[in-house]
Amino acid sequence: MFTRTAALRRAQRVAARGFNTSTVAYESSVRAGVLLQRDPIVTQPAGKFEEATDRYFDWLQFTSADRFPRDFFFKKGSTAESKWMEQEDIRASEWFFDAASKPVVKSVKRVIHEDDMIEKSEASKPIVIHSRETEADTTGNEQSLERKLDRTLYLVVKGAQGEWMLPQGKVNDEELLHEAARRNLKEMCGGKMSVWMVGNGPVGHSKSGEASTFYIKGHILAGQAKANEELASEFKWITREEVEKTVSAEYWLAVKDMLSTI
Repeated sequence: MFTRTAALRRAQRVAARGFNTSTVAYESSVRAGVLLQRDPIVTQPAGKFEEATDRYFDWLQFTSADRFPRDFFFKKGSTAESKWMEQEDIRASEWFFDAASKPVVKSVKRVIHEDDMIEKSEASKPIVIHSRETEADTTGNEQSLERKLDRTLYLVVKGAQGEWMLPQGKVNDEELLHEAARRNLKEMCGGKMSVWMVGNGPVGHSKSGEASTFYIKGHILAGQAKANEELASEFKWITREEVEKTVSAEYWLAVKDMLSTI
């Protein structure tokens, strides 16, 4: 009795669907895309609070540490000893509490030695810190991967209809979602990129009419995109804020939760 009832209910569900079991409807309504990103290359600049916190903890470590055995580690009268003494002067001059309670610190006087008169070698020259702003930032080249080094960049393409979107395309018959996503990326943006896909499952989706696009997350490791003019006329590597200004308002609402704020 139970078996007949279950079979009857199953038949009713099939009838209610209008026997729509063809794969044609599935293929036309499901698409696969790639959320391809370039991770930040440098750390973000520290804020005033972070800088003050770092200095404070450095000062705490300095004041609470055991006395450094200078004579054991440095040759007396050497340049290395003089540099260390200079650093001690800088550290000892810091005070993070009430100025009236600052203790009197006996300055470590630096003695000039003959070593200081010798011209510095290449190895002893100070490290030069280059600007975070690159040539691509200056020229506004949004196709370069060497821009916005402290931000996450996302690959967007300009489709055949002139709309900006993440790389995407159809899912062929008997093709898995992550396989279709990788193929669509290669067809649309060329095969000159080394890409690591995070997993086989989608991280989000967007809907346009009857079609739903599911996105697989990936990271570019090397290479560069090259737009296939038949599928995409242009491409950009842009930040989250730039994506919002580039894509349509409806598309932005669908993909914004997939994008990092860093």
